[in-house]
Amino acid sequence: MVGAIAAAAASCRPEFGERESLVDRTMVIAVRIEPAEAKPGEPVTASVLVASPNGPVVAPPTAFALCASPKPLTENGSIAAACQGDGVVQLAEGPGEIRAILPADACTTFGPETASAELRPRDPDVTGGFFQPIRARVAANDGALLTAFGFARITCNLGGAAAEVVARFRAEYRPNVSPRLLPVEARVAGELASLDAVPPGSRVVLRASWTAADAESYVAYDPSTSQLAVRRESMRVSWFTTAGGFASDRTGRSEEETETFSDNEWTAPSEARTTHLWVVLRDARGGTATTSLVARTR
Repeated sequence: MVGAIAAAAASCRPEFGERESLVDRTMVIAVRIEPAEAKPGEPVTASVLVASPNGPVVAPPTAFALCASPKPLTENGSIAAACQGDGVVQLAEGPGEIRAILPADACTTFGPETASAELRPRDPDVTGGFFQPIRARVAANDGALLTAFGFARITCNLGGAAAEVVARFRAEYRPNVSPRLLPVEARVAGELASLDAVPPGSRVVLRASWTAADAESYVAYDPSTSQLAVRRESMRVSWFTTAGGFASDRTGRSEEETETFSDNEWTAPSEARTTHLWVVLRDARGGTATTSLVARTR
């Protein structure tokens, strides 16, 4: 579900205004599914990362639901409009986290398998994957009801391929594992710096890092050649802040880039204050890692 996104340059000043990276209200900035890939009938844990201008929202009351409506071909977007309403199977509520069992028919509803010859199988994403959407509705402190979706990658049979290709796919494919975020580094004027004492208005280069193993290699079916191809996960980083501004809302590495880090420039607020920041790392197959930071300008 996540395409390759090249690293954005961190040399320009941030454009202040309506930015995805600015947390000026309570918002869900990630819905994490763990494990990152599972078979129908297996358990997963869904959790939300909720940010507010005052910092992280701990254990927010959240109602989770399984989307039960595949997206019609006439609709755009990643999920069916019905999943915003009644086209779901309600799960229990939890304090920002819940354990759920993936539906046994997930590969029929959202994957390449069909229950009838009259039905068209679903198309995979760019990595050859299929996903079960999970809806999260968070009751914010200000009374707002926030809706966000996570996407549980489901291991399905390979459709539309020759028997020998299917056999090789089963033997070689490895389910996705979520990446891990290493401690975020901060530099001011090229020197390592502490976020606990940031000069007001300074430009701080933040580096999100992961290990080489986190950008996993995997086999995917290529319909153009009717063969399997070995690919490498791209990595995408989303950045969020309660004050100041980022040069880019998102940075990352394409599957051709082997670097295990992504930089972004954060311009600190000009006044003395405490600022909350969040980093969300996603691999191309839907695995997610998150971290939160606190910066103090003084």
